[in-house]
Amino acid sequence: MSILMWLESTWFGTFIRESESIWAYPTFSTIHTIGLSIIVGTSAIVAIRLLGFAPTMRLAPLKRLFPFMWFGFAINLFSGSLMAAASARHIIPNPLFITKMTLVLGALVIMRALQVRVFRGPEAGNKPLDRMTHLLAGLMLCLWLFAMITGRLIAYVNFD
Repeated sequence: MSILMWLESTWFGTFIRESESIWAYPTFSTIHTIGLSIIVGTSAIVAIRLLGFAPTMRLAPLKRLFPFMWFGFAINLFSGSLMAAASARHIIPNPLFITKMTLVLGALVIMRALQVRVFRGPEAGNKPLDRMTHLLAGLMLCLWLFAMITGRLIAYVNFD
């Protein structure tokens, strides 16, 4: 628990939690929402195509969306870490936060697996899609959905 107290006492934890103007937390929350829109939006485009929708759309050009996905994740890692640090003793041990982080990690692992499975190599984006690819795409969509839901619930459910 001492590391959580230390996180809260860092300059960024204190700044976000105790900023004299009320702009700090809402600003980082907005940045987090933008990052989430980027990563989930682009992931959804790829996943929906991998699930067989828009079959006339070429798959290979979607490879260019992965840098945006990783950029969206970097934004969320930065903004989410700062927001969590502001109230680390309450947020980090929260079962909903732990669940959210588990879901995000699962979605990221699947996102990377799809990036390697479908978009790597000389036939990038031109290989036939198998059942496992469909399963991974659907699972990634579900993981992002439930990560967003649990993330939003953290503000409303207190386990203290």
